[in-house]
Amino acid sequence: MDFQFQQRQLQSQIQTLSQKQIHALKVLSLGTADLNDLVEKNLQENPALSLSQNKQYPYLDSVHIGRTSSAGEMESEKFQNILEAQADKHESLQSHLLGQLNYLNLSKSEHDLCESLIYNLDSKGHHYVSPASLLKRGQSSGLLEKCISIVQQLEPEGCCVKNHEESLLVQAKMKPHPDEIALFILDGHFDFLDPFKEDRIYSKIKDYIVQQKKMFGNRKDYSPLLEILSVESVRHAMKFIHGLDPFPAKEFSVDENHAIKPDVIVEVLPDGYEVTLNDEIIVTGSRKLKLSYISDNIPDLQLNQELVELSEKSAEISENIRKARDFIEAIAYRQRTMKSAIKIIARIQSDFFIHGPGHLVPLKLQDIADELKIHETTVSRLSNSKYIQCEWGVFSLKYFFTNAVSKKSSDISRDMVLSEIKKIVYENKKISDQKISDLLNERKIHVSRRTVAKYRGLLNIDSSYDR
Repeated sequence: MDFQFQQRQLQSQIQTLSQKQIHALKVLSLGTADLNDLVEKNLQENPALSLSQNKQYPYLDSVHIGRTSSAGEMESEKFQNILEAQADKHESLQSHLLGQLNYLNLSKSEHDLCESLIYNLDSKGHHYVSPASLLKRGQSSGLLEKCISIVQQLEPEGCCVKNHEESLLVQAKMKPHPDEIALFILDGHFDFLDPFKEDRIYSKIKDYIVQQKKMFGNRKDYSPLLEILSVESVRHAMKFIHGLDPFPAKEFSVDENHAIKPDVIVEVLPDGYEVTLNDEIIVTGSRKLKLSYISDNIPDLQLNQELVELSEKSAEISENIRKARDFIEAIAYRQRTMKSAIKIIARIQSDFFIHGPGHLVPLKLQDIADELKIHETTVSRLSNSKYIQCEWGVFSLKYFFTNAVSKKSSDISRDMVLSEIKKIVYENKKISDQKISDLLNERKIHVSRRTVAKYRGLLNIDSSYDR
């Protein structure tokens, strides 16, 4: 067999990333805690980098390069002292709960989810991020509810809750003989305790129960409660509530390595709010959303101007200046891109921020990439370990990306379908999957019976036969 060698000239485009671009993408993907660790490392290793006296975000518009003043040096030393400060000697809440968790006989999925819930607690024992965002693919809401209940029962009881009111309710339910009126007050009627006067609380409860009995279709029967209701029983309930601890985690420190802090707060503005020039506002219909970026999450960096002036005389100093400048620019790129992406997410998912879970619309990474004119993988990196706080809790940026439920329902997300199925089943306990599918189709939500069964499983709702 004869072999013939030929020489051909081919023209092709190959995009290669520079070391600077690779470093910028790495910084982009980091969460706030990891980025702060990287800032600390760079401050220690590179003398050309120092802390700026400016407390604002210089990264959102341009890179700030200036002379390091004595005040700036003091800020740098102060920050360094904080970084080197000794850890709290008290046992952390996370360590205390994990120590108990490891003694329980749990499956791996239960243990892992309980561990994630524990690391998601703040200093009060409340959730940082909405627990639903901790679920992995294939895990059901039923598993989440079970794991939350497991952590809530660990000592101190009443952690792993959304607020102090839920903590009190959890603690009350765990008592051997909980007070029925106290349970009623803590279960959504906490405002009845204001003012904290027995006769006023008694009147509010009585009026509420009487009104509920008159309402058509009310499923809850409060008649047994009305039979035991009196000023004396209210006094006993108040004493019972007073014996509970609204902040059971106060004796513990928090493992800050796992503490989640939001990168931006999204608020729905009330009508008549006076908007200032400094406000970041998203207008959606007749409502306005205000975006507040957390400016103290990341230290403000600048170049050491004295070394900049010496850089021409030393190759080593010149290299340090280049690395410091690249690092500052990488943080600038991260903050600028994150800010732009969050503005788009807030605009597209405005119904969620106004009305809450169940109102997400389909949104893909590519949608954000197209608007920002960047690659989809860049948006994917950006969404790692970034968090938005709103009225409904703290959510990972990834939470807001959701596919359409079907091609026919291209504007309906899975989040919406799950919410609709819950409503339908609540109204009719014995309804079949096929009937649910028919009702959804009538509402222009085109999903098959098999899809309904799948989503019902994710909601941990039994079949109509078992219900």
